[in-house]
Amino acid sequence: MLQVLACITQQHDLRLVALAAFICVLATYTAFTLVGRAQEAPPRGRAAWITTAAVATGSGVWATHFIAMLAFEPDLPVSYMVDRTILSIIIAVLISGVGLGIAMSQRLDLRLLGGFVTGAGIGAMHYTGMWAVRLPGVLTYNLGPLSASLIVGTLMGGVATMAGFARRDFRHRVAGALLLTLAICAMHFTGMSAVVIVPDASLPVPEATIAPFWLATAVTAVTILILALGLVGSTVDQHLASRSMREAERLRASEQRFRQLADATFEGIVIHIEGEIVDANLAMCTLLDRPLDQLVGQQIWEVVAPANHELVRERIAAESTETQEIDLCDANGRTIPVEILAQTIPFGTGTARVVAVRDIRERREAEARIRHMAHHDALTGLPNRTLFHDRLEQAVSLAKRNGTTVAVHCLDLDRFKNVNDLMGHAAGDALLQQVARHLNNSVRAHDTVARLSGDEFAIIQIGVTHPDGPAILADRLVELIGQPFDLDEQQVIIGTSIGVALYPGDSESGEELVRAADTALYRAKAAGRGTYRFFEPEMDTRLQERRLLERDLRQALAEGQLEVHYQPLVECNSEALLGFEALVRWRHPERGQVPPSEFIPVAEESGLIIQLGEWVMRTACREAAKWPGDQRIAINLSPVQFRHADLAHKILTIVEQTGLAPERLELEITEGVLIEDTEHTLATLSLLKSAGIRVSLDDFGTGYSSLSYLQRFPFDKIKIDRSFVWEMGRNADSMAIVRSVIALGRSLRITVIAEGVETPEQLALLQSEQCDQVQGFLLGRPVPARDLTQLMTDAETAAAE
Repeated sequence: MLQVLACITQQHDLRLVALAAFICVLATYTAFTLVGRAQEAPPRGRAAWITTAAVATGSGVWATHFIAMLAFEPDLPVSYMVDRTILSIIIAVLISGVGLGIAMSQRLDLRLLGGFVTGAGIGAMHYTGMWAVRLPGVLTYNLGPLSASLIVGTLMGGVATMAGFARRDFRHRVAGALLLTLAICAMHFTGMSAVVIVPDASLPVPEATIAPFWLATAVTAVTILILALGLVGSTVDQHLASRSMREAERLRASEQRFRQLADATFEGIVIHIEGEIVDANLAMCTLLDRPLDQLVGQQIWEVVAPANHELVRERIAAESTETQEIDLCDANGRTIPVEILAQTIPFGTGTARVVAVRDIRERREAEARIRHMAHHDALTGLPNRTLFHDRLEQAVSLAKRNGTTVAVHCLDLDRFKNVNDLMGHAAGDALLQQVARHLNNSVRAHDTVARLSGDEFAIIQIGVTHPDGPAILADRLVELIGQPFDLDEQQVIIGTSIGVALYPGDSESGEELVRAADTALYRAKAAGRGTYRFFEPEMDTRLQERRLLERDLRQALAEGQLEVHYQPLVECNSEALLGFEALVRWRHPERGQVPPSEFIPVAEESGLIIQLGEWVMRTACREAAKWPGDQRIAINLSPVQFRHADLAHKILTIVEQTGLAPERLELEITEGVLIEDTEHTLATLSLLKSAGIRVSLDDFGTGYSSLSYLQRFPFDKIKIDRSFVWEMGRNADSMAIVRSVIALGRSLRITVIAEGVETPEQLALLQSEQCDQVQGFLLGRPVPARDLTQLMTDAETAAAE
């Protein structure tokens, strides 16, 4: 150490040593700055910055060496060989460049290795430069200081790079520069202390040498210029790079915002150049179930369904901007219907096509639901009337071409309204759904079951090959719908009536075929329900007559063509007048007198019986309220009227409004009322009876459960059907029935009345059996209200006699 210090203080000019140290600090700081720029530069620009740093470092270290050599004063003339001097600077540049390139790594071991290489390069430059020295003497080296100089330079070079590249800031660069300067100076002066000069005047100095002064001047000037330019360039570039980084950061932030915006959209977005995908957003990747790296680089038709390949190619070629629906394929090969809209946009130095992709699966499903709803019944899911007629026309057209048969079955549920009224609409809906399932399960897959309205269904049976095929199906359906249905743990029995029409034969068009089947349905219902009928030509004639009669009946109600007649009710033994039964009569302006047996069924089937029954009730009660005596008025009620929940309220309102005493009103019902809905009917009758109105069971003995009704409800009167009265004189069975009914009434304390008495013999038999009341033509025909005064007067006269 003392030897090195002595070398510096005794053999060197300290002013030049200070200059050399200054240049060394400048060179090393410049080197760290330029390597820092190399670290921040993109991969393509790093080589240029490392080269610049190598030149700055090598020239600076080389200049430090030769300025320090100029400060060396060996008391002998010194010069330098040109070729070896140039070789020394080349070595300094190359080896320091390699070392700095290694040291710029982020890895700690590589930074240390780079520093070792840089230090070794400085040592190689130093001794190559010493090899260029020429003086009249011989240069030799002490091995110890020489080795020490190489070790010190290498180790301290590693420490310097470790400090200088620890962080990319000014403080660490200055620390690295100072440590590297110290390493260079320590290596130089330790190496110089190892020099031993043996003067020898006989040794000539080569001519191709450079004088130390001029070499030092040139080296200093050029080196300072190089370092200054490098440092200024680095500073300016760093400033520009900082601006560029800020611009790049803003660009990256803008791109990130655009990417976030694109990924936040619900629609897929894909960008392609002449069909090659270059980018896509998150929604597009999710739609296709593929990551972005699997989409970029693919041709766009690789994600398009094969059927749309040609269309996509045509759109790309034409740069179409029109909206188009196509199908895509996801990663699993599933087809996805989409709507696309494309637009050309600037992209890089050219243009690209951006395509907005909208998933229309939900829209397609909604459209399908709307189409289904437009052609199907919402409750049962069966085809509705529109789809039924469309399929029927297709079936008839196909049958015309193929020469096959089509059968149309029109079905109407029996007693469905009772279920709806008593159990509620929810139960009625559930029943319709069960019926729909049963019907669907009873036909072939290519047949059609439709719900036309309410409880009306229809079936198209196509391709009928067996003549009995339609009858077999109709019979099976009647039996199936006649089975009990479970509704809220209650068993309900309804039934169905079916009308059947065939093509060819019954009609030539679908509409006429339905009309013919509907006509047959009407006949099935008239036959007692729970059966089926095939269309016959004469049915249509009868149906037309029925519809005409219904139209005229509506007109008769509106124009007051109807009239109430009154038939006497008399005491059997004394033949005293007890009251009258109200009977509606219709004198048609063209047809004349229309029998009740013709228009009453039409009124019941069309629903006109409600209006007709209310009119008869109001008219009869109003007339009876005017009678001078307390004669009763008997009025028949139709089963159809009992289907309306407010029947009792309407009757009591009429009684109150007309002023008739409730006990003078007698309501006659048939067993059919009780069969359809016993509980509801009995509840209505109980309400009326509690108000004082009397209730009579009409046509007693014709049903199968009359006795059970007498047990469940306290009827005031039972009426023996006229068929038994007519036959009792010549038929022992009929006489036995009449006798039994009279005895039953007596035992139950129920008044018995026999209707249809037309001969004295019939009256005598009834009197002998002690029947309570009678009525019939023998005792008085029905008369209009205007004739009642005379009839009642005659009755009073007869009673007085």
